[in-house]
Amino acid sequence: MNIFSIDIQEPYLTFVINGEKTIEGRLNKGKFAQIKAGDILKVGPDGIQFRVLNKNIYSTFREMIEKEGLANIVPDKDNIDDATNIYYNFYTKDQEKEFGIVAIRVSRI
Repeated sequence: MNIFSIDIQEPYLTFVINGEKTIEGRLNKGKFAQIKAGDILKVGPDGIQFRVLNKNIYSTFREMIEKEGLANIVPDKDNIDDATNIYYNFYTKDQEKEFGIVAIRVSRI
């Protein structure tokens, strides 16, 4: 088991802490490629701990959202296009194509 610290921007940090957002989607690179089921994520400035329940790899953010469920990933959006565009504020389509996407399902400890 490994422990990773990650930053999540608001309002998604609050959604994760409150259990509304159970899946964190990122590019499948760096520490996010290394994370595996059973690892611990320390989230936010207070280092609130979450256990990684599972991890799935996808080709695109859209595929991840379709398979994992909109409400689990971007609970404040009501359609896939708006949810996907949130990710494109952080990452490019070229990065998405190069690295793929990881969906990390978490549960607060």
